[in-house]
Amino acid sequence: MERPLFQNLAASNAIPDHGFVVGAVYNRRTDIHGRFGGQVQYGISTPRDHPYVFLFTAVGGLRHGYFDQYADDGTFHYYGEGQVGDMRMDRGNKEIRDHQKNGKKLLVFLGLGGGLYRFLGEFVYASCYIDPENVDRQGQVRNAIVFRLQPVQDEFSEEDLIPVLPPDDLVGGTQREAIVTIRTKQALFRRRVATLERACRLTGVMDLRFLRASHIKPWAESTDKERINAHNGLLLTPSADLLFDHGWISFRDDGKLIVADKLPTEVQEKLGLDLRRGKDCGTFTEQQASFLEHHRDCILGHRERQDLLAARLLD
Repeated sequence: MERPLFQNLAASNAIPDHGFVVGAVYNRRTDIHGRFGGQVQYGISTPRDHPYVFLFTAVGGLRHGYFDQYADDGTFHYYGEGQVGDMRMDRGNKEIRDHQKNGKKLLVFLGLGGGLYRFLGEFVYASCYIDPENVDRQGQVRNAIVFRLQPVQDEFSEEDLIPVLPPDDLVGGTQREAIVTIRTKQALFRRRVATLERACRLTGVMDLRFLRASHIKPWAESTDKERINAHNGLLLTPSADLLFDHGWISFRDDGKLIVADKLPTEVQEKLGLDLRRGKDCGTFTEQQASFLEHHRDCILGHRERQDLLAARLLD
């Protein structure tokens, strides 16, 4: 039987035997290696006495020729180990390929800095291919092994889903297919944003279980590619997401916070968020800056426009 692309983790409350929760943040040295052992400095860690293979990824891997990312089909493309010269199917790379035969689980973690890692979940090896134009740490072109990893579970939040259509039991077959497509795209978008964004821009919360993947350019106005583009997204806590989505706040290209003049003083005082105008909320990529320009021009301060967009989605 073919494994479904996305399986809602909420369907099962069982805690996995390794104890890691998708979206939660862990200290690599104490919470991961302190419990299970394994190589502390390697991108692929293989504990001797436990049935796991730990895979670590981070944006910083780009300087070593690693371009780990989610493909449009939902698989995670993970570059094997080896910083210089052609990669070989040995050591950690072989452990990934043969993990099922060896009775081991692939557990993937995303580096957030300061020794902290977000657990992306358990994955299964699907296949691999060669990237013949990869550039290694020394600037030399080499053959890189890239693994296609299938997510076993998905932890997308129901709050992230666009309410475009009524519940499944009230729609026909064509609409059900549309719902499945939307949910799949939303889950992929959330995964991609979670590998690009470190934390909530306003609060600094890093635990994905308490964050929403918010589109900068609204779903209704985005192209199909923009809807699943990680650079069209931010990670925000629910209250910050509400303010951003409805145009009460936005950000300048340099990361400074913008607050709409119409935001009630009472809300600013009691919401519990640091809404100081000009607050530094971090840097953005060039693509994010482009989407933020649209948000500032078309969303910021235009609550009535947002209401019309929401009504259009529900028509």
